[in-house]
Amino acid sequence: MSRKRPVRRSRCGLPPERLRLRIDPRTLSFETTAEIAGGAGDGARRPGAAAPAGVVRRAPSEMMFGQRRAIDAIEFGLRIRRRGFNIFVLGESGSGKTTTVERMLERRAAGEPVGRDVCYVHYFEDPDHPRGILLPPGKAAEMARDVGDAVDDLAREIRRVLGTAAFRDLRNRMLDESTREAEARFAQLARQARRFGLAIRRDEDRIAIMPIKAGEPLTSEGYDALADEEKVAYETRTGAFQRRIPEYERQLRKIHKELEARVLREEREAIAHVVEVVFADLRRRHGVLGDPVRRYLEQFQAYVMDNHRLFLPPEERHGAEGDGEGQPPAGGAREHPAPREHVPFRVNVLVDRHRESSAPVVVERNPTYANLFGHLEYREDRGVYSTDHTLIRPGALHRANGGYLVLQIADLARSQNTWDALKRALRHRELRIEEADEEGKPRTAGSVRPTPIPLDVKVVLIGSPDAYYALQNQDEEFARLFKVKADFESTMPMGRRNAMSAARFLARAAEEDGLLPLHRAALAAILEYAAREAGDQHRLSTRLAVMLDLAGEADYWARRARRKVTLDADVAAALRARARRHEKEEDAALDAVREGAILIDTRGAVVGQVNGLSVYDMGDHAFGVPIRITARTYVGRKEVISIDREARLSGAIHDKGALILVGYLGGRYAQDKPLSLSASITFEQSYGGVEGDSASAAELFALLSSLSGVPLRQGIGVTGSVNQQGEVQAVGLVNEKIEGFFKICRMRGLTGAEGVIIPALNARNLMLSPDLIDAVKAGRFHVLAIRSIDEGIGILAGMPAGRRRRGGGWETGSVNDRVDRRLRELAEILRRYESGGGGRQ
Repeated sequence: MSRKRPVRRSRCGLPPERLRLRIDPRTLSFETTAEIAGGAGDGARRPGAAAPAGVVRRAPSEMMFGQRRAIDAIEFGLRIRRRGFNIFVLGESGSGKTTTVERMLERRAAGEPVGRDVCYVHYFEDPDHPRGILLPPGKAAEMARDVGDAVDDLAREIRRVLGTAAFRDLRNRMLDESTREAEARFAQLARQARRFGLAIRRDEDRIAIMPIKAGEPLTSEGYDALADEEKVAYETRTGAFQRRIPEYERQLRKIHKELEARVLREEREAIAHVVEVVFADLRRRHGVLGDPVRRYLEQFQAYVMDNHRLFLPPEERHGAEGDGEGQPPAGGAREHPAPREHVPFRVNVLVDRHRESSAPVVVERNPTYANLFGHLEYREDRGVYSTDHTLIRPGALHRANGGYLVLQIADLARSQNTWDALKRALRHRELRIEEADEEGKPRTAGSVRPTPIPLDVKVVLIGSPDAYYALQNQDEEFARLFKVKADFESTMPMGRRNAMSAARFLARAAEEDGLLPLHRAALAAILEYAAREAGDQHRLSTRLAVMLDLAGEADYWARRARRKVTLDADVAAALRARARRHEKEEDAALDAVREGAILIDTRGAVVGQVNGLSVYDMGDHAFGVPIRITARTYVGRKEVISIDREARLSGAIHDKGALILVGYLGGRYAQDKPLSLSASITFEQSYGGVEGDSASAAELFALLSSLSGVPLRQGIGVTGSVNQQGEVQAVGLVNEKIEGFFKICRMRGLTGAEGVIIPALNARNLMLSPDLIDAVKAGRFHVLAIRSIDEGIGILAGMPAGRRRRGGGWETGSVNDRVDRRLRELAEILRRYESGGGGRQ
């Protein structure tokens, strides 16, 4: 191992001031957030408490700074009322899109008319299809109340009219006439019986026949004493007479039916006036609400006239329910329900808006089919379930009709049936309540299929970019139904205006959430954290939830220190505590390096070996860990083998990066000779998947070192992507990669020879930790930004990469010269081998 050498000052080295964006708190025009728009007071209000009266809620324009494009798209989608112009709002989690949408909808809905009431009524002409009716706000409950009052009036008046002395006398006269006619028919039958030598009498519902002898009916004993010849004669006459009884019974039924018809006719004539008076009042009050209501009242009145006995006490209904007329339909809760409780007479109000003052805005958090479209409930009677229109329950679409419905696509996607039904409803502009076919559904005694109601709703779906583009590609109806795309930016430009907007947002958020006022230095620290989240010194993250969470955590540390204002030290404490909570896996990786389980050299120089910088992303925490990359070269035919690719441990992007290396070598060194090379490259001690091309520069450095025989400094980690021209391209998560290597080097002791090589294009992405920057200031660690492979190999090799001379060849003794010479040697070895008859491998 060679002697350690400090890295010489290089034009590639980045000064400390370029390693992190620093926001000067003095650029913020206040001392604490208590001075901004109402002030946050002393934070005495408990966290999470509602904002006090007089505090103005954040408007979308104040909250969503940097999101003008998305806000304009949402406003366009809300204004246009044509079919299919529903809105899909997409953006990263925590960007505030849901809150923004809800508040924009609330503001817009406040200036729009209240939605319509929804009710369902019994459809008398087709009881299995209850009729849905839309009414002006507040009218559904009013109509339901008036219908109930009308039923009570009908019951009272019908009982009164049919209970008057005059009507009782009329009914009795009709009954007497019918009785006399029935008695006459019986007397006629009795006379016929006597001609057969028989007598008859009524025995409950049957006619008893007795033989006559000597003018007197025989008793059972007398009949038994008769001679057999007499008994046969009597039985013959009895059989002949019995054939006349069915005609008598037919005539008797006719008399009873005529009596019933006369009584019903007289009852209807008697009540016609009071029924008309009651329904005239209903028509006067509600008939102006539209044709559906008028038709309902017309059918209702006809039903009452045909079934008026339902309004009488059970003992006065004359058994009318036994003949089918006046029979309450199946589903009545009792055999003789009170008139107000009779199912056809009840109005089921699904949506009552009498207390609302603006268009509805409904946010459905759990959009199951039933929660979205409504459902039918069932009542149980002796193990059999039944339902009717009074058991229809509303869904979010009923409540949002005439306004706006907000849904999360991730919640909606859990049920394909619900998503398909929503598309169907939006396509046809109608809302149906249908029962889903489910296993284990209870046995039912019939069901109902409510008629659809017109649907006028603007649906706003909220989801991730991945969800949006997946729907675009996989669902052909999606683009026709959600024509407005509102795309929230993940970052916004860093500037004084946006910084002040972010500061005002945090000030109001702190006030609303009961947090302590934030000192401007604390706000500057939070904004710096937002720049790190954005991964760019020139931009801020728009993930407002991230900033709010950090402010809330800093508030905890400020209160713990008994401060009345949150300081930048509290923000720093919050970040340290957060890192500590998430560093379990990172500490385990550091321990593996410390204990030698993972082989990482940070001293000396080695041929064909370099420390690449990798990142482990755990979802809630990402951290960098160096990984040893090695290359071996030997005689062969134009092959660079990635062992990870051969072992199927690498992804397509990594494989592409490995193949680019061959293009670079061929374009640079094989213009005057064949590229007679075989090489193997691998990530040592890597047993999981490898993806991305951010290690392609490190792989190329290892390959060039192996070919040239020049050792590479192990104290310098490398990240960067390379193209076929040898240009080093930007990579992601550069801060985590640098900090991960720095921790390893610091753990082993910094000597001034340690550092990292990154693409120059990533310099703007640096938001490094303060302790790393301090090490750079002291010259104990270095961040080197390169634009080309030549710059990088010169740093790692400690010698010039070398330029190509005009006459051909490279500067003598340079890295490129050594690579070129070695490739010539390999080509000559292969030529001699093949010309000597050794055959091809």
